[in-house]
Amino acid sequence: MAQQDFFYLGTIVTNTIEGSTHEFFVDVDPICENMSNAAFRKKVLRLRDDAAVIVDQRIRELAAWSQSAQARMKLWIGNTDDLTRADLIQKLRALLIVMEGLEPKNFIRPDPENERVLGCVPSSDTRGEVAHVCGPDTATHTIAITRNFCDLPETTAGTLSSMQLTIVHECTHFYDTFAALDYKNTYGPRLSLQLAEREPDMAIKNADNIAFYMAASKARCNTYLV
Repeated sequence: MAQQDFFYLGTIVTNTIEGSTHEFFVDVDPICENMSNAAFRKKVLRLRDDAAVIVDQRIRELAAWSQSAQARMKLWIGNTDDLTRADLIQKLRALLIVMEGLEPKNFIRPDPENERVLGCVPSSDTRGEVAHVCGPDTATHTIAITRNFCDLPETTAGTLSSMQLTIVHECTHFYDTFAALDYKNTYGPRLSLQLAEREPDMAIKNADNIAFYMAASKARCNTYLV
């Protein structure tokens, strides 16, 4: 480990062994080759801030329970029953807390060693992946960012994915938010809509359904219903 390429971040208590700790060293090489780390940090925190505003808006919509709020929930989650609505409100509030607590140190390049310490087995194939988290990591809420993330547009409007959508998607995986899953063949808006229509009990647990419920505009919703 070259001294000039890393800096000491701190010590945390791990989730796997009671009383154990782990020292984190963070790679200071650019996370995105097309921008400095300072620019990257500024961008992801701005996108986080904007996303947090939208999450708060969704919570308010669910509380007011207008026809448009019911239609959005039906579209992406699959039903509008009181139990699911209450569950969605509770978990969106938890998601908002986690997102508002994110700092630059939460966004790092993938590090298999740290993932093992946090309680996860690193994936052997990350081709096409833009980011990932270790769901049990409620201590640090670390989000591993790959190079593919850097090529995404900033927001979801007019595209199938974005940096902002990815941040929300990854945060839904943490066990203290939704503990969401990535069900097979459910990535993207079209497949998420199909899941909501056919398997609503799965849709409320699927990360992309939750992320698109939060981020998709009405116009995009209509597009994918065609």
